[in-house]
Amino acid sequence: MKLERNAESPRPEARPPGRRVDLNAWAMAGVLLALWAILAVLPATRGVFLTERNLATLLTQNAHILVVAVGMTLVILIRGIDLSVGAGVALTGVVAAMLQLHAGMPAWVAIAAALACGAVIGAWQGVWVGWLGIPAFVVTLAGFNAFRGLALVISDARGLAPMKHDFQIVTATIPATATWLAVLAVLALGLAVTWREAARRRALGLDPPSAGVVAARAGGMVGLAALVLAIFGGRGMPVPVAVAAVVVLAGVVLTRRTRFGRHVYAIGGNPEAARLSGIDVRRVTLWVYVIVGVLTAVAGVLLAGRVNGVTPGSQGQLLELDVVTAVVIGGTSLSGGRGSIVGTMLGALVFGTLANGMNLLGVDSNWQLICKGLILMTAVLIDVLSKGRRS
Repeated sequence: MKLERNAESPRPEARPPGRRVDLNAWAMAGVLLALWAILAVLPATRGVFLTERNLATLLTQNAHILVVAVGMTLVILIRGIDLSVGAGVALTGVVAAMLQLHAGMPAWVAIAAALACGAVIGAWQGVWVGWLGIPAFVVTLAGFNAFRGLALVISDARGLAPMKHDFQIVTATIPATATWLAVLAVLALGLAVTWREAARRRALGLDPPSAGVVAARAGGMVGLAALVLAIFGGRGMPVPVAVAAVVVLAGVVLTRRTRFGRHVYAIGGNPEAARLSGIDVRRVTLWVYVIVGVLTAVAGVLLAGRVNGVTPGSQGQLLELDVVTAVVIGGTSLSGGRGSIVGTMLGALVFGTLANGMNLLGVDSNWQLICKGLILMTAVLIDVLSKGRRS
């Protein structure tokens, strides 16, 4: 007798991207290329947009957004949210700056302390959300206020600048030769993993990815590597961009290749079904918030290095809007269980491209805020409509 699927079982889409092509990612890649083409030919941009310098600036200025967006993707995948990331950036930046400027500590100590502070922030919120069952919106909204206030108290509400000379390691540039070697090594590893996955599934008698899927993935990797080398191959890659790239790669491996990643998708699909299947929902939730806390600290360090200081009252302000917008337009569903790190990366690039383009076009900053809000609403509407179609 044919049994109907229980309505409480995880949704079919609540799993990491598998053998199929991630159509949303390819759609976002197409949107990104279209935006670049339009901005390149608009007379108002004065032919500046597609220059190597402008693209490098675009990626460097949005590196901290992409770093936090990777963590926010994990949080949203488990049906959570983190509204405190902007305040967390300010607090961790203040911790690093205070140790540098007032305690005379070297950069590596200040950075390590900032990362530890981020982990504590994440663990604190993870306990309230995972163990005590307080809604993530409430917990992180409290953090939104408390962490900003703590940053102001620690710094005596004063700006901290400039950072010491050794802190410039976070804004340095990796030599061109090392950039080429790193990009080509990652490309070779990605192609090898793609080929090995197909061969392994075939050897085990499982349905392997089609030739088209393998070709699409390989083509995407080659194209991305070529773009990175075209931008940074001549001058070298800035450290913030390299850090963001490492975070993205780690996020892809975590969500696609580990048990923890599968548990994240399962919890987002149906938390109760995940618990009944033996997944420790509270522990996974705690670690997700620890991860986003650490990545918030990484962003705080990168931003402090880029602006050469910390302004506790405004550092990271409205970062929540930027990060959530990048994640949502990258295809991660606010209802949880569906999305990918690659989509988030492309969403962050689309978002950064729009901001960069509006600056080149001379759009007023107040209108830019309105545009950001409309972009977020449009992305949420698309998510709601696609969810209705799946239902």
